Amino acid sequence: MIDETLVMYGGGAEGAARRMLPKLPDGCFAPVDLDALGEAAGRGLRQVVLVAGLADQAAIVGPVLGEITADMAGDADGGAALAAEVAAADPGRAYALWEAAGRLGPCGRELCRRTAEELERRAASVAAQVVLLDAAGERMVGMFGRMAR
Repeated sequence: MIDETLVMYGGGAEGAARRMLPKLPDGCFAPVDLDALGEAAGRGLRQVVLVAGLADQAAIVGPVLGEITADMAGDADGGAALAAEVAAADPGRAYALWEAAGRLGPCGRELCRRTAEELERRAASVAAQVVLLDAAGERMVGMFGRMAR
């Protein structure tokens, strides 16, 4: 399965990706490149693992951070106001807002789910696992994925 696995890492996340998957050889690791993902799927890739921060994942899924916040926070506890603030924020500020509001866990998991869904859409035969790193790029704060499709 090693030859069928690609670990893509976002900016500043290479070290974390390698620490999380220490048994994989160097050739399995590469910076995020969605075009390369599609090409690798055509060569028999079965699994992709993305280890990235919020900004890299947001670049993949588009401007959905406010929508994710609304879905995860609901109408209670100022959810609509938080969603509006997150929607207007850059990814670094959105992360801080989620964290301050105690919504980083559910919002981070939902971001990972949507990112995995987009990766699988781009490479239909590939199972995607996505790991969200903290703002320092060191620690996992969210995850979603499948082992196989």
